[in-house]
Amino acid sequence: MARDDSTTRMLRSGFGSQVKSQNGTLPEWGFGTEHRDTTNRLYLSREQTKAMHMSYSQGPVYKTYSAIGPQPESKFNSSAAPGFGTAGRSNSARTGAPGPGTYEVESGIGPMKESKRSTSPRATFGNATRDQQSKVWLDEELMKTAGGGTSPGPNTYTQPGSIGRMVDSKRNTAPTWRQGTEGRFKDSAPSRDVPGAGTYKTFGAIGNQTMSQKKTLPSPKIGTGQRDAFKKIFISKDHEKSMYGEHSPGPVTSEFVSSIGSQRLSAKTSMPSWGFGTEKRVKGPTTGTPGPGAYYA
Repeated sequence: MARDDSTTRMLRSGFGSQVKSQNGTLPEWGFGTEHRDTTNRLYLSREQTKAMHMSYSQGPVYKTYSAIGPQPESKFNSSAAPGFGTAGRSNSARTGAPGPGTYEVESGIGPMKESKRSTSPRATFGNATRDQQSKVWLDEELMKTAGGGTSPGPNTYTQPGSIGRMVDSKRNTAPTWRQGTEGRFKDSAPSRDVPGAGTYKTFGAIGNQTMSQKKTLPSPKIGTGQRDAFKKIFISKDHEKSMYGEHSPGPVTSEFVSSIGSQRLSAKTSMPSWGFGTEKRVKGPTTGTPGPGAYYA
């Protein structure tokens, strides 16, 4: 059978884009070109944001685009890009196009001189000292952790002594005594007016004081009470709790009544008990004749 080539050429594949309007082009999937970091920053819901344990902010590092070549941002103008010419090198005729180095192209890195170009932000190393940085006020809660950090250290203030003359007016100077310089026996003869040894009667400072102007100090002594009596002295309820059971009767002190059998205490009920009967087994008439072994012979 001959094959119709015209019919074969009209057949289209069912895969890919369909040329005929009556055939719908099926959706197709491909590998995405998006970065993973960008996908993680998609906002879904508040709950999903709370579950994220890290921050996806850029932080102190910013993504800057190169100022050389085409500018993707609309606020930046693309600088003129010179290229190598394709005209012939014939000296007979010149195209009039300027050659390399004719125009001075400013650098896109650093401060921009032209007003139509914005200077990109840049980060620099700080030159402040650590002491200056620690004095920067951030918030009230953070400053609580640095309490006492700026307080003066020891030996900063001069503290006047509390002995002797007081410099501050709010403190009273305590009275002081000193040795006198007057002569003892200026107008009298020492041999006549001064009492001799044993003239005055001195009382001992230990024991009972006979003079009313002196107080008799308390004197402890060894007690005569027994230890058992001392333990029974009530001090406090908490002290009494530590001695629970100490004054209770010991084992075998009280006589315990058995709970088996007849109860002597009226507060306890005697349980019913069973015993062996004493009735004879044979209740009928007997002959009264003793059996074998009844007598001892």
